[in-house]
Amino acid sequence: MRSSDRKILLGKLGKPHGVKGFLYIHYYGEDANKLPDYEGLFLEDGKAVKVEKLLLQKDRVILKFQETNSRNDSEKLRDKELFILEDSLPVLDDNQAYYFELEGLSVKNLDNVDLGKIKEILETNANDVLVIEPTENSVDEKERLVPYIKDNVVKEINKKDKTVLIDWPEDY
Repeated sequence: MRSSDRKILLGKLGKPHGVKGFLYIHYYGEDANKLPDYEGLFLEDGKAVKVEKLLLQKDRVILKFQETNSRNDSEKLRDKELFILEDSLPVLDDNQAYYFELEGLSVKNLDNVDLGKIKEILETNANDVLVIEPTENSVDEKERLVPYIKDNVVKEINKKDKTVLIDWPEDY
């Protein structure tokens, strides 16, 4: 069930780019091309913004809001965080989840052994990593670092049952 007021952090705005209101953004999502499609974007101070243009240059994301038309306008937004309301995010298919939805889900392996719950997801260059912390029902008191590799390691995400099924031995 989606929250109508939960804020999801999409990225942090950086320095201005040029003189026409563009600025860099450190985007935390996977596909920056979707940014212009999002409705309900706002800054940390609550000010609503709408992406007017998006530029992708190598590994950099540059955008222009309808509300910024000069370097001075974009300079005022430097280092501000960009949010979207949870209920404004696109609905994902079954067996897909946003990272914030994974936190707190129970993790079991293919042998139905309870390994704990997801504490956080670490983003790395190679692949992201699930940090699984023990719970009172887990098999032991170990914290586990498990690669987040869909279909290979992460077999199933069941948001309804709040569980994640992984192909991972309990003694690893």
